[in-house]
Amino acid sequence: MGNLKKFAATVTLGALLIGGTSPTYAASLTEKQKKVQEQRQKNSSEQSKANSSIQTREQAISKEQQEINKLDAELQDVINDVAQKKAEIRATEEKIKKLEEQIKKYEAKMKAQEKLMKDRMATMQKNGGSSVNWAEFIFGSKNFSDLITRMITAGTIQENDQQIFEEYEATKEKLAKAQAELKAERDSLVKQKEALEKRQKELDQKMKERAAKIKKLEAEKVKFESKLMSLKEMEDTLKAQEKAIQSEIEAQRRAEEAARRAAAEAAAAKKQQNSSSNSSGSSASTSTPVTSAPATGGMFQRPASGRLTQGWGPASGIHGYTFHNGLDIAAPVGTPIYASATGTVIRAGWGGAYGNHVMVTHVINGQVWTTVYAHLSSVSVKAGQRVSQGQHLGGMGSTGNSTGSHLHFEIHRGGYSWSSSSAGNTVNPASFF
Repeated sequence: MGNLKKFAATVTLGALLIGGTSPTYAASLTEKQKKVQEQRQKNSSEQSKANSSIQTREQAISKEQQEINKLDAELQDVINDVAQKKAEIRATEEKIKKLEEQIKKYEAKMKAQEKLMKDRMATMQKNGGSSVNWAEFIFGSKNFSDLITRMITAGTIQENDQQIFEEYEATKEKLAKAQAELKAERDSLVKQKEALEKRQKELDQKMKERAAKIKKLEAEKVKFESKLMSLKEMEDTLKAQEKAIQSEIEAQRRAEEAARRAAAEAAAAKKQQNSSSNSSGSSASTSTPVTSAPATGGMFQRPASGRLTQGWGPASGIHGYTFHNGLDIAAPVGTPIYASATGTVIRAGWGGAYGNHVMVTHVINGQVWTTVYAHLSSVSVKAGQRVSQGQHLGGMGSTGNSTGSHLHFEIHRGGYSWSSSSAGNTVNPASFF
């Protein structure tokens, strides 16, 4: 309205300067003002419609994002459950394999024991068979095992052969127990596979739903960022993490043993040095002061230099998530990225929305942690490699779903698990440095 008044005042002033208050010019001015007013009203109406359309579109997008966020949380649970069920099936199959091998050994052992007992019984029948009613035992028994049981019960077996027959009976019991356990494990395996198939179908259906919703958002030309991994990537990560945890525990054990040996050797050397000093009559101390290694910082250290552009916590949802699970640190492409703590690399390379990224598992005071370094321009480590705190992992970049060179850094208490709508098991990295 202010601009319109300025325009009208300017036109009126021009008319007065040119030729006074000509009726023709006044009519022209009034017509121009009317057209300007009409255009302004038209623009205002169109703007109002546009604002309403934008608001409706934003509400629709927000609803779709909320549904996808909910699906992401459900998918994460199903993916973890499927991976767990597959691990249980592998464990059951391994147990069945071991039981089958055990049963073969028991059967071979029983066969050898039966041969030995038959030989002993033949000798018994030859040497003193008249005192035993062999026909009664043999024809009254269901099988060879039943025959042995009847003879033991009747006390017809000589004392020096008793141990052989008892060992046979013990082997028979172990075989029966192993066979029963094998049957139970096979029944369990069938149920486990049925449960897995059901969950797998549920997972496939949810993945299709999620893909359809994301496609709908993409049709709206909205950038949607999601760090959810595929099932195979998640399974591979879980397997690598289990292996890395064991490697970390073993590495720490070796380090502790080495430290204990070094301390013992230092104590022995000091004792020998003191003994030599005392025997020579010297009262002066010849020990060299021990200096400690430089501090590495805290439990986790800042992984890169640069400017903090987004913190850990609730987010707007513009990029498809309503909770930002890490810190964003911006700096030029190639800026060095360092391991925040000592650990074992479980993923290193390209991966969806993260682009080039590195995941590291740490075991600190018995607690498992996982750190994530995303959007790297280059990666200088590989999966399975053990890295020290402060070791170079790669260079900062803008790969994956990224709009500028920065590091997206996450810290998870436990294994990796991402949520688009909550903190999940992530913690605020800023609380450590």
